[in-house]
Amino acid sequence: MKWIFRLLTAAALLTVAYMSLRPSLAVGGVPNMDKVLHFGAYGFLAGLARLGWLRIWGGWIFLGLAVFGIAIEIAQHTMALGRTGSIADTVANLGGAACALLIFHFLWTRYQR
Repeated sequence: MKWIFRLLTAAALLTVAYMSLRPSLAVGGVPNMDKVLHFGAYGFLAGLARLGWLRIWGGWIFLGLAVFGIAIEIAQHTMALGRTGSIADTVANLGGAACALLIFHFLWTRYQR
């Protein structure tokens, strides 16, 4: 079963990378909605990764997603795609991953007794 979550994690990472690095589309909308999307996407990634790698410490998953998210933001900042790297986006990424891992930790430890 864990291989399914590992495969889904890889697919989700590729999807996030593609969506983050494709040329920007100028659209209007709710202010700061992108931060909510960043938070949710990285929370989803963290949840999938946690289910795929149950035996490793959650801090390693967080660290891996932090490196991934920071690399994406640096790439956005340096590439001419109409996108800009953002510390606020990085904070939203890290917050989503941390929240998902904390929720998983508390639920997992609570129901494993």
